[in-house]
Amino acid sequence: MQKRKMPMEIVDDFRWDERVKRITRDVHRVSGLMNFTHLRPLASEPAIPMHYHRDIMEIHCVVKGCRHNRLFIRGDVAEYVSTGGEVLLVFPGEYHATGNESGQAPCEVLAAQLNVAEAEDFLGLNPEKGRALCGRLSTHGARHLRATPEDLALLKRAFDLFATRDVRDQDEGLMHLVCFLYRLLKMPLAQLPLSSASSHSIRRVMTHIHENLSEPLDLAGLASLAGYSLSRFKTKFRAETGQTPAFYIATARIEQAKQALLESDRSITDIAYSLGWSSSNYFCTVFRKLTGTSPLQYRKQNR
Repeated sequence: MQKRKMPMEIVDDFRWDERVKRITRDVHRVSGLMNFTHLRPLASEPAIPMHYHRDIMEIHCVVKGCRHNRLFIRGDVAEYVSTGGEVLLVFPGEYHATGNESGQAPCEVLAAQLNVAEAEDFLGLNPEKGRALCGRLSTHGARHLRATPEDLALLKRAFDLFATRDVRDQDEGLMHLVCFLYRLLKMPLAQLPLSSASSHSIRRVMTHIHENLSEPLDLAGLASLAGYSLSRFKTKFRAETGQTPAFYIATARIEQAKQALLESDRSITDIAYSLGWSSSNYFCTVFRKLTGTSPLQYRKQNR
């Protein structure tokens, strides 16, 4: 019998490049704060496997794009899809992973790790205030929240000040970070996990899309299938899946194309037209954007 592989604890190192800017504890030396990160992957990246962080609460704030997360909660895996302006909280010790079967799509994310075991000396606050804030964060009743542009600006300013490595700027950045955390406690809920939030009408549309990827899929027809006006359908679909209908269709077709590339010798043009793309050039453009490579390179590298 094969032994099941257990999630591991991950500790990330300092990194500073075009895609990942990560300031670690050994650099900023702020009690209560671990990694402070700005992620801007230029193309699709491999998913991060299921892992956990001891005593660490993670705050993932999506600035642009769409970010997939999976959390192991009470014996079940819940899927969260966060889009621009949404915040996902991962509590200490929780098993979680980033991305789905096709990896992680391009997005922009600000992320902070808070060490809740350091409540007595938390982010420069006095012990009483530190314990109170740390306690309220670690026992927050919600995990998927909606931030305002002002909230995002606070967190981005905090990171930019930390990034200078100047002690005076860091002190100012810390105040911006603390202000963001207090505002986080009052943020409204975003949508529920995809596994439980999608209504019957939207699930019916999603099933129809996957069963008819080779056929024309006009949004008006999908809206009619769901029983909504076109504008209402677009709003409802994005609220429940985290993606626009057009992006969802494109992603589904790319996944089908990847399978065809690996399991057949059909030409790129043939695969593109068979999956409803208007031209092979447009198909290749979208494929590269979502996977980080061309269809031909994907076939060569993964066969």
